[in-house]
Amino acid sequence: MPDKTTQNRGTKGISISELAVTFQSEDSEPVEALRPTSLEFEPGEFIALVGPSGCGKSTLLNVLAGFIKPSSGQALVGGETITKPDIDHGMVFQDYALFPWLNVIDNVAFGLERQGMGLEERHAKALEYLDMVGLKEFADKRVTELSGGMKQRVAIARVFATDPSIILMDEPFGALDALTRRFLQHQLLEIWQRNRKTVVFVTHSVQEAVYLASRVIVMTARPGRVKLDQKIDLPHPRDFSSEEFRRLEKVIYDQLDEELAKSFKLEGGGGTFHD
Repeated sequence: MPDKTTQNRGTKGISISELAVTFQSEDSEPVEALRPTSLEFEPGEFIALVGPSGCGKSTLLNVLAGFIKPSSGQALVGGETITKPDIDHGMVFQDYALFPWLNVIDNVAFGLERQGMGLEERHAKALEYLDMVGLKEFADKRVTELSGGMKQRVAIARVFATDPSIILMDEPFGALDALTRRFLQHQLLEIWQRNRKTVVFVTHSVQEAVYLASRVIVMTARPGRVKLDQKIDLPHPRDFSSEEFRRLEKVIYDQLDEELAKSFKLEGGGGTFHD
């Protein structure tokens, strides 16, 4: 396991102030993706973003990653404005984004090499994180030989190994089967509890959000803005069937059902967001 003296190095909070994003092109009308939004995430919080498709969840995540510049307002990490992509803002994608020409250990060590770490040291650190996700024995395999769930474990190990100040995750388990998803949720929680990084996690699953997060942010239908900021004050491990877990799910579902109805231009509660 990583040395406990370095586990919390670089953990920072996130400040989002009146952040808005409008996409413009020469041959179409501007599309307002995100209305002015303000949020504060404390260092070490696990934040889940949920909302109807197109509500601005991934747009907000991409601003935090430095991939998209806001139209107005700003986002800061540790008091510094985000202006460009940075290895200090680790990103895990749904499609893994691994390098097929590299083996597993070199995929995990890739960011460490960019940080200037020598071969022996970065391989030793990569092996530590591969051990954390249960893939140490696959270190010399090509990623093309791995299952989808194993690839996502490699992607998670790669991000945490570089010790970023924040971790951004865009539906990382969305393409996986239910059993693999449940397993990776548990592994992610174990790693987060050891490292206490600030995590912002986009998901379409309310159950997943309540199971993982310390706060769930519900976004409105496009143009997105914050509709609900729900604290999840439940100890880990969480019981899906407990009365309080189900109550919190219902609170979030009730808000989302209204927004899904709007997104389909329905009246009343005709649509449901339920997984």
